[in-house]
Amino acid sequence: MRFNTQKYRQLELFIKTEPGKTGRLHMISGSARKMFRIDQYRKWMRIAVNQGTTYEMTPEDCEISYAYLSGCENIMERGICLIQDGRFYGKSQWAGWYDTPVRNQFHLSPLKGWMNDPNGFCFYHGYYHLFYQFHPFSEEWDNMYWGHAVSQDLIHWVHLPVCMEPQQEILNHPELVGGAFSGTALIDDEQKMRLFFTRHIGKRKEPQNMREYQVMTESWDGISWERESRIIDGPEDEEIQDFRDPKVFFEDGEYKMIIGTRTKEHPAVALYKSYNLVRWTYCQEIFEEKQEEGCFPLECPDLYKLDNQWVLTAGYCGNVDEHGRKNGTYYHIGEWYQDQFHAETKGLYDFGADFYAVQTLETEIGRVAIGWISDVAKEHVKSVNGACGSMSIPRVLHVKDGRLYQNPVQGIYQLIRYPVYEGCDENVELSGIEGNTYYVRLELEHSADFRMTLYKWKDRKLYLEQKDGQCRFRTVGEGAKNILYPADIDQVTVVEVFVDRNVCEVFLNEGQAAGAKKFYQQSEMGNFEFHVQEKGAVKSLLVEKMEGIW
Repeated sequence: MRFNTQKYRQLELFIKTEPGKTGRLHMISGSARKMFRIDQYRKWMRIAVNQGTTYEMTPEDCEISYAYLSGCENIMERGICLIQDGRFYGKSQWAGWYDTPVRNQFHLSPLKGWMNDPNGFCFYHGYYHLFYQFHPFSEEWDNMYWGHAVSQDLIHWVHLPVCMEPQQEILNHPELVGGAFSGTALIDDEQKMRLFFTRHIGKRKEPQNMREYQVMTESWDGISWERESRIIDGPEDEEIQDFRDPKVFFEDGEYKMIIGTRTKEHPAVALYKSYNLVRWTYCQEIFEEKQEEGCFPLECPDLYKLDNQWVLTAGYCGNVDEHGRKNGTYYHIGEWYQDQFHAETKGLYDFGADFYAVQTLETEIGRVAIGWISDVAKEHVKSVNGACGSMSIPRVLHVKDGRLYQNPVQGIYQLIRYPVYEGCDENVELSGIEGNTYYVRLELEHSADFRMTLYKWKDRKLYLEQKDGQCRFRTVGEGAKNILYPADIDQVTVVEVFVDRNVCEVFLNEGQAAGAKKFYQQSEMGNFEFHVQEKGAVKSLLVEKMEGIW
């Protein structure tokens, strides 16, 4: 592979070998030659290079899975430069890189590999920072790294260098699995960014014997990181199982950390306290889920005050509800006092089942949430240089009438380009929507049964429909299993839909409920169909083309 470093000063490579084998990487620049031994079966190499210099790179008995240039002036604006198949993909070329039938156009997703939970969502030195679980070697979950992206408007993102990797013990032994798991960020009074997250390690064939502990690392610029410190070991109490995803905040003169866990009897959220962010003391469980059957861990907990009420959220890992939806994220609205959360109401964060591990941040536009658009049904189709996983459209939150309201951030509407249909017909059929990225807004005179066909590929379909007053997703066709995904509200009269190639997000009744759903298809042309049974029920229907963020 031949490349020129342009204005970059560092080459970063993610290289894999067969377990037990040693690879070599040869680099030539002019008369200078270097050889690097690859003695780990998965290795992240950072090599200093000269700016504006051409290099020839040849791997031997190893494979370069992911390669990019980093280390330049204005990295927050310029971002990394992907190197793939002898071609360069800087920020101005990312649009072409993402332009495939199965890649999202306006949802944040990695350049390559696997993405899951959002991490460290914060605002720092003029940028929104979002870290995320990342596996650069394949489109599958495996040993966890942390990817990193920044934005100034929560819509357009810039990819930055990877910032965390698995423990060396894991990288040296293929039979182990784990790495840098989920966590959050805290900006302290000195304007230092601190990241708190879980380290996980265990044997691949013995997942029940894994170990989890909490660590902290610091940065003055959001790019380079000090050596991490181990701050909380996993509990020795055998009744406490699973121990992950710290959320840290400052309250009443002390730092508090909540952690997702479970006792032998109930899913739970545990509380730790500290005065210096280094020494932490266990306090108690602040919340136990006693309404659901089974004992599963709570994950990615969050706690915040919103519209004068307290909200506690968590992912219910492994839980299956009465409709067959797995891994739901739930919110609880109630009171927080004397280090206990007293829940009063409970709701499903997202009725589509493909939204998980949500993190929130207080911003100038209010409390904003971002979740992972997952693939619970495991329908992902691998592609050359592809990626699996993306982030949701950021959502602005409010509490009204005892439930959590969610609306897309206003910036997303700036991506709307031109109308495809505008009217009030009872039957609409649109085909060949360019790029399969579009926006729908439906307003009904009153609640009426309707059906929207959002995706259609071979014998598979995804409907958003209202039947007998119940609004829901419905999947049809082989592999879809004819599952219903009902929203827990009645009498829907306003519907917003954002379709983005392989994912759609729906907002009902101006944020009263939200749903995200994956659907894999192989066409860049979108299809939309609409039918309502009652004549005169449609106040307005608008379908508009959307552009991408790259």
